[in-house]
Formats: sequence, C-alpha cells, structure tokens
Amino acid sequence: MSCDLPNTTFAVIDHGSFLPLARALARHGSRVIYHRPEWEKAFPTFNDAVIGDGFPEIEWCDDIWKVKSDVDVFVFPDIYHMGLQAELKQQGYPVWGAQSGMRLEINRQFFLGTLKDLGLDVPPFEVVVGISALRDHLKDRKDIFIKVSKFRGSWETTHWRSWSEDSHRLDLWAVRFGGIRERVKFLCFEKIDTNLEIGCDTFNIDGQWPERVLHGIEKKDCAYLSAVTEKSKMPRELTDVMDAFGPLLKTCDYRASWSMEVRVADSGNFFIDATTRCGLPSTGSQILAMKNLCEVIYHGANGELVQPEYEYQFTAECMVKINVEDGSWGTMQIPDELKDHLMVYDCCLVNGQPWFPSDEKSIEEVGWLVAAADSPVEVAKQMNQLADALPEGCDAAVESLADILREIEEEQESGIKFTNQKLPEPEVVLEKS
Repeated sequence: MSCDLPNTTFAVIDHGSFLPLARALARHGSRVIYHRPEWEKAFPTFNDAVIGDGFPEIEWCDDIWKVKSDVDVFVFPDIYHMGLQAELKQQGYPVWGAQSGMRLEINRQFFLGTLKDLGLDVPPFEVVVGISALRDHLKDRKDIFIKVSKFRGSWETTHWRSWSEDSHRLDLWAVRFGGIRERVKFLCFEKIDTNLEIGCDTFNIDGQWPERVLHGIEKKDCAYLSAVTEKSKMPRELTDVMDAFGPLLKTCDYRASWSMEVRVADSGNFFIDATTRCGLPSTGSQILAMKNLCEVIYHGANGELVQPEYEYQFTAECMVKINVEDGSWGTMQIPDELKDHLMVYDCCLVNGQPWFPSDEKSIEEVGWLVAAADSPVEVAKQMNQLADALPEGCDAAVESLADILREIEEEQESGIKFTNQKLPEPEVVLEKS
C-alpha cells in the first residue's frame, strides 16, 4: 500500500495529552485536524475549547463530523471512544486506536481475569466495595496499593502505608465520594517484594509486534530512559507477556500503541498495568527517534505493520513543570534550541507562545523534555544541556534519571540486560553543563 503523506489527512481525536503527536504527524506535509471532545458540554469554557488552537501546522476543529468526509485516517492516541472507533471502521475509515482492546486498561478486573486466562502470573489482590468495607479491610494491613477502574480523574493508585499513618485519609475519601461512597469498587493489591520493574513501549497491529521496540525504564511521572532493542533480545519476562497477548489483541482489531510494565520477583513476573494508548512517557521518544512514525500510523491504521526505523538508539524524557499562581494561566517562551525537544501539551499557541489554561487545580505539569542519541552517556549529557536551556520558571525532573540509572544497574546485576554500552554514572545527570 502506497503512502502519499503530503496528500493525507489525519484526524486526531485527543484529550489534550497527545498534542505533540498531532503536530508530529504534520511534519511531512500531511493535513492534520485536531479535535478535543471535552469542550462539548452544557456550559462550555474557553479553557476547554482552546486546547490545540493556534498551532500553524494543525487545524483545530470543533466538530469532527463537519470534516469527516475529508479524513483519510482517524487517530485515537488515548483511550475511550470505543464505539466511535468501531463505527468509523465499519464505515470504511482506517482507524489507529485500541478499539475493544482498551478494556485491558479501563477495566482492571477484566485485565486481571485475562492474565489468569492466558496463564500469566496474577498479583495478589482483593476487591472491596465501599468505604466502610475498605476501612475494615485496611484495619490491620500494611503496604497495600489501592486502585480503581476507569475513573482515574477521581482516583490515582494510592499507597496505604498503615492504619496509624493513613487512617485519617478514609474520612477524606468518604467526603470525596459523597453519596456513592459505599458503591465504589476498590482493588487492593499486596506489595510485590521486588525493586525490579522493567518495561516495553511499542505498538501492535492486529496481534503483530514489530521487530524493534523501546526497552524503557520509568520513574513514574518523573523520567524515562529507553534503548531501542530487538524484540528477540528483550527480557523474557516481557516477551512472554507480549507473545501471550498477541492473539488476543488480534481479536480486538487492535491497531495502536502499547506500553507495559512487569515487576520481576521471586514469586513471579507480574504484568501490573496495560497501557493501551500512547505512553506518557515514551511518546516523546517515539516522536523524536522514529524516522517513519507517520508511515507506521498510516499503514497500521490500514492493518499493515510497517517496521519502525529509529534514527537514534537511546532516548530520555524528563517531566517539565512550571511555576504558576493558582488560578492563573501559565506561559513560557520556548528557546529555539528546545523547539524539537520540549513537547508541551494541554495548551494553545498565541503569538508563537504556548499558554496553559488554568482549571480548578494549579498548573504544574506542562510537557516532557526529550533527548535522543546513540549512547546512554550522550543522552545524559544532552538532557543536561536541554534542561539548562529551559526558560525561567520551568524545571525538568533530571535528577530522576539518576534513580533510573541505579535501577538499571541493579537489573543488569540480576541478569536483565538493558544494553552492552557503558552507562553514565548516576551523578553525571546531576551535573551542570
């Protein structure tokens, strides 16, 4: 199948987090339409409506149905809109999206049941319904990780330390959930006794995996380091999971990104979370390092797996935060040397300058700083230089790369190979250039 990118129209249906991907799809001259469904509600706000507006390389769109007939490929980089994806595919449109495979991310009990059905290790857990039952369940327990399905905006994974340290939080949670507090379903996981957590960031087309993937190690919401690796040379703890899930994803019409994390312990290898969308982090790495990302998405949406071509062998990403007063919009002037490396999201562009709308919460996270090179040492040096170029009021979590390097050293000592190349000393990423 030929791919004429300058004459291709992509429609990106996003919630704001993958604005950099929409912009990347336009780099070969493709027309890119960007739509964020959140603005459509009874009382719309400017804050919701302006995300993605003002960027010259993409077209902000308030109603995707107005332009549907112009679209060649629909791209869903995030989860949800399962029905819309299925309907568009039925109408004959190529779709890049997880389709029914997104259930693995949004329904934790379904995911855990799937692990069991596939013969994979299942982490010990219990389902607890309601705050009162949760109070009783946690009374004499320590180191419990509490999760819920689907509603991540209401609840992120929470670490329960002990009754003496965290019992006061139960009253806060009861207030937070109000009249539904006894209906909320909590999944309570025992702590997995290990420090080894390895990951893979890639994509899947109708059950097929590419030959090369990103072997990525993450410090959650802070930093990420990856090595381009042949799938055949990835740790068995990861490839066993990929091989088990491939046939299932084929039945889901899965054509989307895929990220996974496996905790390696004496008691088993536990696949803890499926990410059936573009990864945060890892998407910035794919944008910067993969030369043919647009072709991968175009052909993948049409059911054809195109092997990724990586320009660099290693990448790093660091979360970028901005200092803003509560209730105030944030902004910055991005230096020229950061144009390709600072990937901002949830913003609009005014006079060439990104603006981040305020909401009920104060603005903190605004994007990822991304470095790419052919050695881990060069990636660390480049990240230091990029971080030094950040405008005043912005800060990148570069120090977290040091923690990742220490984790990689521990993994390699345990027989889990990350790279043959020399790793920088953890202190290197803390040095000022």
